[in-house]
Amino acid sequence: MIFFEFYQLIVPKQILETKYPGGLEHFIKDIPNGTYTEDARLASARFLKLEEINAFVDLLAGKGLHFHRPEFYSNDFTVFTATGAWWKADWLNANAMICFLKEC
Repeated sequence: MIFFEFYQLIVPKQILETKYPGGLEHFIKDIPNGTYTEDARLASARFLKLEEINAFVDLLAGKGLHFHRPEFYSNDFTVFTATGAWWKADWLNANAMICFLKEC
């Protein structure tokens, strides 16, 4: 289970292990502010400023995770704020305070 804060990026660990160079270990090292959080199946990083989360999203896209900037969505990760998700992630169950990976 992951608890939400300001800007929170959520990504399944399986996506990181299959698509991110160096897997989960390098994802953690690439988080610039040490805010890594996880549960059994999800990884998360938290940011206070819009510029910070945008820079991190660009980093993830540069490392091979899907992000379509013109239409502003990703199939690999999502971002939450106090007002909810920036885009819907079909692989995620979420409410106002927590989220968890859907059972397939």
